[in-house]
Amino acid sequence: MREFRKKIWDNRVNIIIIALLLVLLLLSLCFNFRDFIESRNSLLLLKTNVLYIIRVISRSTPLIVFLLLIYIWRKIATKLVVRVEKLDVGGMSVIFERPEELFRQQIKNFLNTKRTLFYFDPTRDNIYDCINSCYKIYEFIRENMSVYDTKSSQKSEYYKTANGMLYELNEFLTNHQSDYKRWYKAMLEKMGSTCDDFKSITEIQKEYKEYAAVVEDFDNLNSAFLEYVKIFEVDTKKWEPRNN
Repeated sequence: MREFRKKIWDNRVNIIIIALLLVLLLLSLCFNFRDFIESRNSLLLLKTNVLYIIRVISRSTPLIVFLLLIYIWRKIATKLVVRVEKLDVGGMSVIFERPEELFRQQIKNFLNTKRTLFYFDPTRDNIYDCINSCYKIYEFIRENMSVYDTKSSQKSEYYKTANGMLYELNEFLTNHQSDYKRWYKAMLEKMGSTCDDFKSITEIQKEYKEYAAVVEDFDNLNSAFLEYVKIFEVDTKKWEPRNN
């Protein structure tokens, strides 16, 4: 609630500042202050000082415009994200929002469906498919980090946490992706299309010489991501193993 009130206050301050700058700009461009002051005897005592201020404002019109543009640009830099979804006309969506909030929502929505990233089950999960899924997750996080790569987003906890997620995935994939995928493809070719000696996927992957290491690293990856995704508010409880 305190953070929400702070955001409302910040927005009001921003609006007030922009409004004041616009008023000064309009007054300096559209109103003849000198004639106004000189036509009213009741204000003659203030004439000298007021006219001085008016001259300053009038001469500072370019500066006011410059400051206004800088201020607006700084605010847009933290609120505007241009995301190209398709390479065709109309495929560009302009989103007025905080980049880190959009980033958080994107990661949350994507990881909400990735059970094996949190609870890998070697008795029923295909390691080959799970490794491919980890690589897709790695690519997704990396691409979204580049989309929302602004000065403000780099300082956010979401961005820092995503960097840690990339590190964990990179370590896991470097250790197991290439070797296991080559072994798995070779094993399937060796077995051929015959069903005379049918084996379940669990039996097949247990024959991999580094099977225990892969399972252990999956467990470590699960533990790490259960902590990482807390900040993104991913619902992992729905994937918790149920005791039958």
